[in-house]
Amino acid sequence: MSDQAAMPAGKQPGLIRRLFACAGKYWKSLTLLAIGGVAGLVAMGSWVKIIEHTNHTEFCITCHIMRDTVYEEYKKSVHYSNRHGVRVGCPDCHVPQYDLIDEFVAKVSTITEIYAFLFRGINTGEALERERPELAKHVWAKFAATNARECKHCHQYSGMLLDEQKPSARVSHTDGAKKDQNCVECHKGITHKLPPSEKPAKDSDNFDVD
Repeated sequence: MSDQAAMPAGKQPGLIRRLFACAGKYWKSLTLLAIGGVAGLVAMGSWVKIIEHTNHTEFCITCHIMRDTVYEEYKKSVHYSNRHGVRVGCPDCHVPQYDLIDEFVAKVSTITEIYAFLFRGINTGEALERERPELAKHVWAKFAATNARECKHCHQYSGMLLDEQKPSARVSHTDGAKKDQNCVECHKGITHKLPPSEKPAKDSDNFDVD
């Protein structure tokens, strides 16, 4: 029988004393665990702050290429100004919403834009126009891969008042709802001008925030 077991009940070491004894025995491991926890919280807080700071149109247009080209196109679109006063910013369409992993990947992948600016010569409006066909295809492919996930955070087939839409839009949206169609298949060129080689989709003029 151990000495501890032989001690009277009133003499048993208290819980706090046992915890201190355990902490003394494993203090190195506990210290490293605490430091790791604090470092993790700091890293997470910093990342959230970075995400918040970069998730604004104002940040996007700190790049003069964006400000002088696609931003000017955006300001002429229904996503910028409409009868309802609803404004959609760059991140609303181009940054994955409500998916932290995809958002992380999207943010990290912007390194390729820095590479293109520094090493591929896409640093003027003229250069951007030369690259517009490929850039547009890349963006449309991302929308296709997610079935226009970002579009559908605001525009939902189930929320449409089809009877109040134009006849052609009503038909297109009725058919689109049946297969949960990717919005960009019909609505290319809503916010940014199309490449010269690209013809507007058949229903691209049917867009209305109503």
